[in-house]
Amino acid sequence: MIDFRYHVVSLVAVFLALATGIIIGGFSLRGEVADQLNGQVVSLRKDKAELQNQVNQGNASSKKRDDGVAQLAPSLLAGKLTGRQVAIVVLPGVDDSLITKVRRTVTDSDGKVATTVTLDDKWTGSDYADSATMRDYAAKVALDPRSVKADRLGGAVLARALTRGDAGARGVLDKLADSDATTVEPSDGPAASAIVVVWPGMVDKDGQAKRWAAVVSGLGISVDAVVGVSSGSASTNDGLSPDALMTRLRDTPDVVSVMSTVDNGSLAIGQVAVGLCLRDELAGRSGQYGMGRDASAMMPQVEPSAEAQ
Repeated sequence: MIDFRYHVVSLVAVFLALATGIIIGGFSLRGEVADQLNGQVVSLRKDKAELQNQVNQGNASSKKRDDGVAQLAPSLLAGKLTGRQVAIVVLPGVDDSLITKVRRTVTDSDGKVATTVTLDDKWTGSDYADSATMRDYAAKVALDPRSVKADRLGGAVLARALTRGDAGARGVLDKLADSDATTVEPSDGPAASAIVVVWPGMVDKDGQAKRWAAVVSGLGISVDAVVGVSSGSASTNDGLSPDALMTRLRDTPDVVSVMSTVDNGSLAIGQVAVGLCLRDELAGRSGQYGMGRDASAMMPQVEPSAEAQ
């Protein structure tokens, strides 16, 4: 028989051979592998620089586009709202720049901003929107509470208070202004011919977009001329996603049949759409505009055709 010590010596020899091969191979390949890795790093850096350059070029092109549209806006909108008073209703979280842009759009269209109303989150609570007090306000603006869904009642009352101009409506607006849920500036503005509702891009966290959709729907179905304006897409952990409030409104037939929406209000072309939508709403036409998949076009016709009139 072969002695056990022979097996031990053989195993040791095998392991020594493996170790020697690994060491020799490591030294001989190290330079080649390192060169390959360095090459890949250089290539990735180059790709990143090219992509960043493309992004920068895209941003520069977008800015030039927006600047060009902004320069054209006054001539495109001139005279579209002559003699019209417009109320602006602001939902929580709206950037001041969007409000400023809507104001400029109204004035570029030769209209006037009658009132700016800022709403608190309390407007989405059932204990506020469908309260006994709100139903009492409804009666004062000649609105039967039973004719409106409970979660839409607050928006409907606000719309009537902003547009009727009689003593009852003025009294309701004063009461709303005195509450801690609403800011009205100026508090004695004239009755509005149209309403623009503005909001930030929303995700439907805890049903937030659903509740605000009810308020905006109440506004939209209660008076003749209402335009809903979103700042744009909502920011999420996964990137940008469509504004959930806009999506809900456009999925509600009885609302979009009587009010217009613009899903890119932060852009200059979106503001041109806002002005043209106000013109169309006052003429009894509604449409859904912007960059979203559920928009019918980027904006209304600058000059409506004879058939549209």
